[in-house]
Amino acid sequence: MRGMTGRLLFLMLLTTPVIAQDALTEQAFRARMGFPASVGISYRNLECRTVSFDEFSSAMAEPAVHADVDRAADGASATITARIRGKTRCESPYPPITTMPPFALKDLAGKRMTHADLRGKPTLLSFWYSTCVPCIREVEPLNQFAAARPHMNFLAVTFDERAVAQAFVKRFGVRWRVVPDAREFIDRVRVKSYPTVALFAADGRLLGTKVGGAHDELEAANVQPQLKRWMDGLLRADAAAEATR
Repeated sequence: MRGMTGRLLFLMLLTTPVIAQDALTEQAFRARMGFPASVGISYRNLECRTVSFDEFSSAMAEPAVHADVDRAADGASATITARIRGKTRCESPYPPITTMPPFALKDLAGKRMTHADLRGKPTLLSFWYSTCVPCIREVEPLNQFAAARPHMNFLAVTFDERAVAQAFVKRFGVRWRVVPDAREFIDRVRVKSYPTVALFAADGRLLGTKVGGAHDELEAANVQPQLKRWMDGLLRADAAAEATR
C-alpha cells in the first residue's frame, strides 16, 4: 500500500465504513485495498454469506463495521468479510496453512530474501507493528531469546512501511532481521492478532502459532520462559513424530 503510510491506510480501511454517498466502485475499492487485478476476490456480509460487491458495500456502511481480509496461501484469491469489531470472526474459507507460504521480500537493508532462504533450520517468525504496545514490551526478551539460539532462523515481519519499521528498530533496539511492507504475506499466514509468533520446521512445515506480547514488566519477564516451553515442546513432538515415520 503505497502513496501514504501503508499501516495508516490499512487501519483506516479496516475502521472506516464504506459510506454510500462515496459511490465507491469495486475497482476503486480493490485499488485502495492494494489488490491487483490478478487476485480473485469474494465478498461476505455480516452473516458470513457470500454476496455481491454492492451488498458488501451496503453492509460496510453500517456503524462499527470494518473489512476483515482472508487470503489463500498461494495469494491467488482473497475473501473480504464485513465484520463488527469484537464479534466472532467468520471462519476462513481457505484450508489452514501447513507450510510457510512462498514469499520474496526485502529486509530493512534492502536485501532480497525468500522462503527458500529459511530452509534447513527451524524458523521463528514474529509478526508485529510499530504502535502495538505489547509488541514493544517484548522486543528485548525476544532479542535475548534469539541470541541464545544461533542454530535457528529468526525473522520479524510487519506490514509497516520501511521508514516506519526503521524508526521502530532504531528506537527500541530490535536485533532480529526485519522485513517491512509484508501485508500480503501476513494475510497468507492468517495472522489476525498482534504480536503473533509462528514456528516452522527446517523443511518449512508449520508447527504452531502463538499470540504473545507483554502488557507490563511482569509479563515481559515471562516472555522468554513461556516461549521456550511452547517452542521446545513443539520441536520435541515433531522430532518424535519424525522418528516414527
